[in-house]
Amino acid sequence: MISALIIYTQFFSRIVIPKAVDLSYVRKGVPILTLFGLLVGLISSLFFVLTSLVLPDTIAWILTLFFDVLLTGGFHLDGLADTADGLFSSRSKDRMLEIMKDSRIGSNGVLALIFYYGLMIAMGPYLPQPKWLIVASLSMIGKVGLTMQLYKMRYARESGGSGNFFSGTKTSSILLAQIVPLAVLIGGFWLKGLLAYSLVILGTLAFRWFVYQKIDGETGDTLGASVEVAQILFLLGMII
Repeated sequence: MISALIIYTQFFSRIVIPKAVDLSYVRKGVPILTLFGLLVGLISSLFFVLTSLVLPDTIAWILTLFFDVLLTGGFHLDGLADTADGLFSSRSKDRMLEIMKDSRIGSNGVLALIFYYGLMIAMGPYLPQPKWLIVASLSMIGKVGLTMQLYKMRYARESGGSGNFFSGTKTSSILLAQIVPLAVLIGGFWLKGLLAYSLVILGTLAFRWFVYQKIDGETGDTLGASVEVAQILFLLGMII
């Protein structure tokens, strides 16, 4: 468990832990991937609570979104942009994969980031209380979306990439990863939390289907994009 938390911290954040961990723990640690997300979310939540003491909630919410980028290095945002550039390019599978590997960002990627942050900021004032728990849950919910992509995952590229570290994830590991988010959301929000969680599951499975239709498998970029998709769906579920 400790090895998995260390490698996830090294992999998904800018927090420096100078300890070498075998890459196999990326896959082995999936049962606690959402727990890791919650721990990272609690850091952002603490920032939100402290900021909201001196600033209006809406400003604190926007600053917390910025703080999250500093904390994680915007790790999944690159995946969202690259996925939008590739999957909406109306090209062949091979060309889509080439576009997604390109370090330059295209118009579809820019639009995806604008819509993502536009929706995140716009939904902030409508979120129910306790808002600090929603902030704490965001990273956790993002990891729920990621785990939905790991079920019998096929890797779309012939050569390995960062997303391939998750290949071979057991279904039991994915199911175990749902315990923490279900406990947090039902305990904190009851039926509304369950509704939001259900929307995330259905929406990210639909995203998985769409990805497979386009490129017949996952990449590190599509896994990253699933995190942002899950977060948007979660907030939508919380304000319905």
